[in-house]
Amino acid sequence: MNYAWEAALAADKSGIPREEIRYIPVQKGSPYTEITFETINSSILEQNHIEINPLYRFSGLFSDIFDINLVGYETARKLFFDITMQYLVHLDLRQGLSRQEYALRFLLKDLLEGVCGSQAAGVIQQFEAGKLRRLLRLILKLYQCGSSIYLFKEVMRCMYPDSLVYASNEDVRRVLAYIGVKETTMEKERLEFLQDMFLPINYKVHLFWEHHFGIIDVDETMELDEMVLF
Repeated sequence: MNYAWEAALAADKSGIPREEIRYIPVQKGSPYTEITFETINSSILEQNHIEINPLYRFSGLFSDIFDINLVGYETARKLFFDITMQYLVHLDLRQGLSRQEYALRFLLKDLLEGVCGSQAAGVIQQFEAGKLRRLLRLILKLYQCGSSIYLFKEVMRCMYPDSLVYASNEDVRRVLAYIGVKETTMEKERLEFLQDMFLPINYKVHLFWEHHFGIIDVDETMELDEMVLF
């Protein structure tokens, strides 16, 4: 790591909230790096305070305030430095964001604030970062295209790679979904969220968790103790 924004991203990976990070002006840092670590090639953030060379990129802003000959008001200057760096790092991380990226962030904010209900807000926090990003993209696509069985199939494949979704020949509003994972309370809540979000309200879904339902002439689904009847 070399820049302050890289430390903020490392904090995300380490589970340290960005608002808990404190940027401290270093007294005797390297003129060739912005961040001062004991291990120069470290990619992990293990503490919430980061020593920064204030003159590495922002000498025009900080050179007068952190002149080595200037004494007094140390607490006020350090507080000003931390607040300013928080803002500058935030600007760094927003550089190059696309219109879609902004839409995804607003969407996530709305979901977490309970726009779609408190249950949805709780479920959305359960998804891993990688899956959550793909899910938000598909929710955005849902707003653009509307709910459909095809979009439900797509989100199921993203969230559950081994899943299979079938539309019933007898009833177009009946959906059969093989999940491929063990049934748990958390997984049930996730599936309820996906159904409510991506399928029309008049659709009925039959879930099959660890075992696929038997299909005649498909040997893989007709193995004893590895199938369910439907």
